[in-house]
Amino acid sequence: MGGNSSNIMKPAEIKSEKTVVVYGSDNCPYCFKVKKIFEELNVQIDYRNVDENKNYDEEKQKLMTHLKYDTIPLVFIKNEFIGGCSSVKELEAKGELLKKVQ
Repeated sequence: MGGNSSNIMKPAEIKSEKTVVVYGSDNCPYCFKVKKIFEELNVQIDYRNVDENKNYDEEKQKLMTHLKYDTIPLVFIKNEFIGGCSSVKELEAKGELLKKVQ
């Protein structure tokens, strides 16, 4: 009955070929920053542009509801919610970001 119509989504439910999944949008400087950090580490990410894809936008809303988090980007590594841009920058500064994705 009724498929997945609940209004929350848990990080464990994110399906991706890639280790890193980022929900972001076109006009978000923090989203670009996060993309750039992973690019510089040569880490391929699954970048989910919520402006271009209605499903990604719905997923983003459901994840935010579940996580009680309300800004983008939403960054997940191995289906674990990492946070946004500042969390990624902090991990990178500590030298822990690359370890997490390997």
